[in-house]
Amino acid sequence: MLDVAIIGAGLAGIHCGQQLQAKGLKVALFDKSRGIGGRLATRRVADQSLDHGLSYWEIGGEHTAALTKKLTALGLLQSWSVATTASVDPKDWQTLVGEHRWMAPDGMTAIAKYLAQDLVIHRGQQLTTLQPMANHWVLTFAQGETVTAKQVVLALPLPQVITLTYSFITVRDRPPEVFYDPALSLMVGYGGLNLDFPWQGLHLTKHPLWRTISREGEKRSPSNMTLVCQTTGSFASAYLDRADLAPVASQLLENLQTLFHLPQPLWWQIHRWRYAIPKNSSGQAYYRFSTSVPLLACGDWCFGHGIEGAIASGLATATFLLDSLNKPTLP
Repeated sequence: MLDVAIIGAGLAGIHCGQQLQAKGLKVALFDKSRGIGGRLATRRVADQSLDHGLSYWEIGGEHTAALTKKLTALGLLQSWSVATTASVDPKDWQTLVGEHRWMAPDGMTAIAKYLAQDLVIHRGQQLTTLQPMANHWVLTFAQGETVTAKQVVLALPLPQVITLTYSFITVRDRPPEVFYDPALSLMVGYGGLNLDFPWQGLHLTKHPLWRTISREGEKRSPSNMTLVCQTTGSFASAYLDRADLAPVASQLLENLQTLFHLPQPLWWQIHRWRYAIPKNSSGQAYYRFSTSVPLLACGDWCFGHGIEGAIASGLATATFLLDSLNKPTLP
C-alpha cells in the first residue's frame, strides 16, 4: 500500500511528491498522459522540438526565482529575450521593463523530467474510480489496475477533481468554483524563410485570435522559420470540441498570413488544451476534503500565477500532509 498516491504529474504533483518522498514516505504519481509536466510539453515535429504548451519561462515569485537560478546553472534554462507585448497589432510591440523570459534548450519537457527523475511515475494511467474505505483509498484505473493508498492528492484541473469526487462528496464540500480558458496551439513551419521579427516571443493582450506567438525556430533551429501560436480562450472555446480541427487551422493560418505577410506553410499541426489557464483561483494553497481518509487537491487553480502558483500549491500540500503525520494521535 502506498502512503500517498498523487494523481497528476504536472508541476504541482511533482513538487508535492518530491517533498513527501524526501521524508521517507512511499509515494507514486499517476498520469493519464504518456509524458509528464502538464503544459511543460515538447513535441517533435518535422525534425524540430517545439514547446507547444508553455512557450517560455518567466519568474512569478520566490519559487520560480530559485528554480530558474538552479535550472540555468544546469543548462536546462537559458536567457532568451526581454518580455515583449502588444495590444492587437504585433508591429506596435513594446518591451515590459524589468521582465525577462527564459527558454529550455532541450525543450520544456526536459525540465519536468529532471524534477521528477527520482519519483515513481506511472504514465498512461487514467484514474476512473476513487473509493474511500475505512482507513485507505482504492484507486481503479482505466487499464484495469487497482492501487491502494493511505492518502490521495489530486494534482489536477478542478473540473477533473470534481468528476472524480462527485459520487462521495456533497455539494457543500466541493472546492470554490474556478473557470478556465482553453487554448489551441498551432505549430507552423515555413522552412528557411527569413523574417526579421524584432521579438522572440510576443504576448498579445487584445487580439481576438492570438494570445502568444513564439518564434520556436530561434530556440534550437535558427535556419528554420517555425512559429508556435496560442489562441485566446474565447476563440478556443468556440471550436474546442470539434472532431476535425483542420478548418479551424485554416482560419488561423489565413490570419497569420495576413498579420505577418507569410506564404503558405510547409507543414502545420494543432493541439487542444482544455484547461490551459485558470481565469480565477480558489484563494487557498490547497483544498482539503472533509473525508475520513485524507484527500487533498492542488494545482495552479488554487494559488493562480501559473508556474509559481502550481509549485507553491504542491509544496503547501506536502507540508500539510507531513505536519498531519507528525501530530500526536488522540487516545
